[in-house]
Amino acid sequence: MLAPSYNNRLGLFDDPKLPHVATVMDVNAMPGQFTRYLHDSGVDPQWEVTKCTIEKVYYRPGKHCGVLYRLALRHASGTETDEWIYGRTVPAGTEKERFEKALAGLKPIPSAHEFLRALPPISFWRDLNMILWIFPQDPDLETLPQSVDPAFVRQQVEANLNAFGVSVNGSAAGVEKWRCADFYYDRIKFMPSKRCVLRYHVNLIDPYGKAHEKIFYCKIYDDGDSRYHFDMLKSAYEQMTVKSAAVNIPRPLLHFDGLHTFWQEEWPGSALLDVIDQYDWQDIFTRVAQVVAAFHRSPANGFDPAPDLNVVLEKANEDGAKLLRLWPQQQPLVSRVLELLHATKKVFDEQEMPAVPIHGACRIEQMLARGNVLALVDFDAVTLGDPIHDVAELIASLQYMGLTRGLSSERIAVAAETFYRSYAGQVPWACDRRRIGWYALAFLMTKFYSSTKNLERRALQQLDTAGKAICEDWLKTVGTV
Repeated sequence: MLAPSYNNRLGLFDDPKLPHVATVMDVNAMPGQFTRYLHDSGVDPQWEVTKCTIEKVYYRPGKHCGVLYRLALRHASGTETDEWIYGRTVPAGTEKERFEKALAGLKPIPSAHEFLRALPPISFWRDLNMILWIFPQDPDLETLPQSVDPAFVRQQVEANLNAFGVSVNGSAAGVEKWRCADFYYDRIKFMPSKRCVLRYHVNLIDPYGKAHEKIFYCKIYDDGDSRYHFDMLKSAYEQMTVKSAAVNIPRPLLHFDGLHTFWQEEWPGSALLDVIDQYDWQDIFTRVAQVVAAFHRSPANGFDPAPDLNVVLEKANEDGAKLLRLWPQQQPLVSRVLELLHATKKVFDEQEMPAVPIHGACRIEQMLARGNVLALVDFDAVTLGDPIHDVAELIASLQYMGLTRGLSSERIAVAAETFYRSYAGQVPWACDRRRIGWYALAFLMTKFYSSTKNLERRALQQLDTAGKAICEDWLKTVGTV
C-alpha cells in the first residue's frame, strides 16, 4: 500500500487508507452532508445545518483522521443554535472493531439539544466510514457529562456560594435561602479526549428575590493533572495579581477532585486575537511587552523548573523526525535547522540567564483585552526559567500567524520588532537576538509538525514559501554565533 503524499493543491495528504479525508475536510460540502445524515437518523427535517466550522483536526496517516466540527443549525421557524460533533474517519475493514471499542463500557449521554436526541450519542456514518461522537459524549473525557449537567452545576454553585462573593452576614440560614435558578453554557474550546473549556452563566436568586448573574469558566481535563494546573494558577494569581498587581489574572474559584475540573472567574474582555485589528499594532504590542516583562519581573516563586535547552532541543528533534516521516520533502530545511541547533547550543548553555516566572505558552492567544488593559490566561505550563523562552515563543507564534491566518508579513515584522524593543527596554537581563532565534527555530519545528498532524491547510500550503522564509531569517541570525 502506498504511503500518503502531500497534495499542494488541496493542502492535504492523499492517503490511500483514508480516502475520505478531502470530503470530511470540505467545509462547503459538509453542511449538506450533515443535514442529510441527521435527517436520515430521525432528526426533525425542519432543522438544517447552515454552517460547518472545523475547529480541530487529528490526523494520523493510515490510521484515522479525527475532525471536531462546530455545526450551526437553524430551524424553519428561525431558531438557531450550535453543537460540537467529533468525527473520526477510519480505514475500511477496521470500522467494526473501532466502533465496538468506542461503544465498550459507554454510558450514553445525549445532546443537550432535545431535537438532536434522535441521533445516538455515538453513531457510525457509513458513507464516510466515520464514527461520530455528539457532545458531551467523548472518547476519554469521562467527567465531561457531569460538568454540563444542570442539576450538578446548580448544586455545586449553591454549595460554594462564598467562592462567588456571596455575603450572607455569617448566617447559615441565609446561605440556604440563596438558590441557583438557572444555568446555561457557551462552547469555548474543545480538544476531544484532552480537555474542554466552557463559559458558564448562572442566575443566583438572593433571599429577597433579587437576581444576580455570575459568569465564570469551567476547564475539564482528561487526567489528574487538573489539580496541579489549578494550584499553579492559584499561586500565580495570589503572587502576581493579589500581592504585587503585576499582571491581571482571572481569579481561580474551585477545583473538583475526582472530576479533573476547575472553575475560574471571568475577566470581562475579549480575546486579544479576536479584536487585535481594532488596535494600532505598535501601541498594542508595546502593551503586550509590558505585560510579559511585568510577569517576568515578578518575585513569584514556587513553580517547577522550566525545560532547559537540552529538553527544548530534544523536543525539536522529535517533532522534526515526526514531520519528516509524513513529509520527507521537508528534509533539507529540517536538517539545516536541527544541525544549527545542535552546533550552537553550547554557546547558549554558557550564557547566564536568570530563573524567573515564565508562562511557557506565551502567545497573544493567551491574552484578553479590555480597552487598553490586558490580562493573561492559561497557566498550565507556568515554570521558573529562562525569560527568553517566552520572548521567542511570542515572536515565533506571531510570525507563524502569517501562515495560519494570512496576516501581512510586513505588519507582523513591525509588531515583532516593537515587542522586542519594548520588552528589552524593561528588563535588566540581556535579550540576545541569537538566543531568541535559537529558541524560535526549535519552536518552529514543533509548529510545522503540529500544522501537519492537524492538517492546517493554509499553513501547509505556505510552509515551502513563507514558512521557509521565517526559518531562513532565524538561521542567518543564529548563524552569526
